[in-house]
Amino acid sequence: MRVGIIFAFIDFHRKGRKYHGALQPLIGPLIAGLLPRDIEIEVINDTWEEPPWERDFDLLFITGMHSDFDRARQISHYWRRRGARTVFGGIMASTYTSLCLPFFDSVVVGDAEGSVQQIYRDFCAGELKPVYVSGPYDPAEVPVPRFDLLAGKQLIPLSFEVTRGCPFTCEFCALTGIGTRHHTRPPETVVRDIREGQRMLKGLVPWYQRQVVGFLDNNIGGNPAYLRQLCDVLEPLGIKWGSGITFNVVAELDMVKRLSRAGCRALFMGLESLNPATLDDMHKHQNSVDKTKTVLEQCRKHGILIESPLMLSPVTDDLDYIHKLPELLRECGLHLPTFLCIESPIPGTPHFHRLASQDEAAFLPDAYLRDFNGYTLVTRPKRMTAETFVEAYKWALENVFTGRAKLGRLAQNVPGMLARGWLIPAVADLRDHITDKHQPHPGRTYMAATDTPPPEATNVPLADEDFDSQEQRRAVMEPWRVTDERGRVLPMWTKSVKVFEAKGRVSSSARGLTAAV
Repeated sequence: MRVGIIFAFIDFHRKGRKYHGALQPLIGPLIAGLLPRDIEIEVINDTWEEPPWERDFDLLFITGMHSDFDRARQISHYWRRRGARTVFGGIMASTYTSLCLPFFDSVVVGDAEGSVQQIYRDFCAGELKPVYVSGPYDPAEVPVPRFDLLAGKQLIPLSFEVTRGCPFTCEFCALTGIGTRHHTRPPETVVRDIREGQRMLKGLVPWYQRQVVGFLDNNIGGNPAYLRQLCDVLEPLGIKWGSGITFNVVAELDMVKRLSRAGCRALFMGLESLNPATLDDMHKHQNSVDKTKTVLEQCRKHGILIESPLMLSPVTDDLDYIHKLPELLRECGLHLPTFLCIESPIPGTPHFHRLASQDEAAFLPDAYLRDFNGYTLVTRPKRMTAETFVEAYKWALENVFTGRAKLGRLAQNVPGMLARGWLIPAVADLRDHITDKHQPHPGRTYMAATDTPPPEATNVPLADEDFDSQEQRRAVMEPWRVTDERGRVLPMWTKSVKVFEAKGRVSSSARGLTAAV
């Protein structure tokens, strides 16, 4: 028995390059931890390495982001033609189950913990069902991930999730689209996972990699009382760690001090914008532009490196704001965002449905699903033409990610951290900004429908004999469109399912998906 787990990935910079950064998908080791130890399991993060096309699998789990769905579909078809049964999960699978069904043997709605073991039992019995709907999140079902299966393929091999979801309702976020929730689990199980992971990785990775932990939570501070408990149990372990968090949590100085004592050395925090009007439009009310400088400084003072992305909004940002962005970044002390992208209305989110319901077409014509990745304009700008917005975005890329900005950031962060003995965040900042080079693909238009096709769109090695008809070839190989020639959303994308209700209860709409097949 050979089981594969693949996270599909399309390089959003359209260069066909893999991503070897610290934030790697964590679903593979989690699913593997739910499976029997006596079977052969291979975890492939398409972000890191190309799938092993020569390998045969009996059962193949596949997931990915919405914009990766074209590739996920092709990967499934490739291995189905070679005898594998394929299972698709994730937010796309959960919110647009009926669209996914024709391309996979099974589709999972909801969390992996409530479905993977049943899927495996049904597969072994030859009774695989087309749809599986997981029950509510149960912390008792969360296994120790199989960290050993990605040893040597992660900068931080001891990476896993402590909490799930986020209590906020940012309109652009896929977590809001699937249903707002935030779950915690007993802190002692987190300690269990760390200790078991360290044991599992002994002899597979250098000793120092077993002392660094990545908590890949969307918002580890979604429940501040729980975060305090977590810090109390982490402090005696002597580990160094990082996670994702929201602005409101690190705005509290006492919490920053507690995080620092517990070993926190890096946090990924979504500032998203330095334009208050844009934050209001996003419903990101937990952020405060006026407090940004103070928050960054108090984190820096206590040895916590802040990484934060920014987005440009086609709806609210104007040319004056975009051209002022380098100055605003210097003034607030961030200097460089982790990345600068375009706010993208991910299908199924409140932002997407709000724009789709407007009387006038709010989207650009013939937008592909792969364009909804944050690096291609899919929305009609309200304060300028699409062409002007794209030129302004290109200007921002050239004028934000400059040598001067890198030096400014390093000069502000590194000397003070080293002077206070905060070696890890100082070295991490140096590594990130000395090696990182923002060099856009020269042929990109950054415009929906006309942007440079990603190389991954055609590099799954499917042959003519893998298709029964031209209709099947088109269904598998052609990129999916979200809008028509007028910029109207195609009907199939207006029917997403919200999976979770208050407190993480599974919605009746989601539960009814098994009966609808």
